[in-house]
Amino acid sequence: MTTNMKFFLLSAISVAVLSGCGSDSAPQQKTAKVSFSITDAPVDTAVEVNVTYKSLIFLRNGQEDIIVPLVNDEGETTTQQINLLDYQNGNSLLILNEVELPVGQYDNLIIETEGCAQNPNGSTDYCNVVDANGTYPLKTPSNKLKLGSFTVSVEATQAYTIDFNLRKSLVSTANGQSFNLKPHGITIVESKGVGSVSGKVDVNLLTAGNCPIDGNVVYLYQGNYTNELGQVLEGFVLGDEFDPAVDKSVPENVVAPYASKMVESADAGYSYSFNFLPQGDYTLAFSCSAIDDNPETYDKIVIADPIDQVKHFTLTEGENLESDFFENVD
Repeated sequence: MTTNMKFFLLSAISVAVLSGCGSDSAPQQKTAKVSFSITDAPVDTAVEVNVTYKSLIFLRNGQEDIIVPLVNDEGETTTQQINLLDYQNGNSLLILNEVELPVGQYDNLIIETEGCAQNPNGSTDYCNVVDANGTYPLKTPSNKLKLGSFTVSVEATQAYTIDFNLRKSLVSTANGQSFNLKPHGITIVESKGVGSVSGKVDVNLLTAGNCPIDGNVVYLYQGNYTNELGQVLEGFVLGDEFDPAVDKSVPENVVAPYASKMVESADAGYSYSFNFLPQGDYTLAFSCSAIDDNPETYDKIVIADPIDQVKHFTLTEGENLESDFFENVD
């Protein structure tokens, strides 16, 4: 489900503004309409992750940057604070609606934030994390989140989703007294044809072996890392969350997760879900011992745990797949 937010929406912007000034005889650039939405994956302990947004900046090699500010109903530039945790489990927030951009390759999409603290003692007015113990400053690097490249093609209208995986990108600092929001773990996904995988988790798996009460996580990997017996391929290790820019000592055979989710509890039982997934091959694995998964460092968490809780699936375009984890009683 996509939610519209009137303060955040921008209709098509004049091509003349985006293309810059030029002579009347200059060839007109081809453009296409592009929309951007925001979604989020849950984080373990936070109840709110609030970020104040200012603009989106589009970078092209050898071209002037395209800066698209937020505007209100009167067309005045503004900022908007969004709680990322309001847009989970397939929900998203439309932030730019059919903005007209020149066709071509973009080297970087940058989200410009406003007023995020740049030190652990900074203000919580604009950007913050709220948990059961209080409200803490949230830093973005120089108030900019650099998300990487994407392409605008000649299609009439394209839509992208900016997916915040907070189990990767939200890092506790200063002994838990502040947080950093990093670009690592924030991906740009073309919305057309995305799918999902979800399922139930057997309650017996949550207490298997010597597992603690907490720490039940489902990990998702791009590619098939299972053999015909449903075991992890020999020579590979399914890794927990880590940032390769921080932890440079991770062995080459460790497979980095595409995403991970804490198992959620409800009246109907325990479950998980991954949304906005491109089509392709994936490996799913459950671990009941992931309570200490640091998003920056490889922690050598046992995945899968129990060892037989790993599986492969292929997601076709637009498919919504169900895949449950059950205790093996054989």
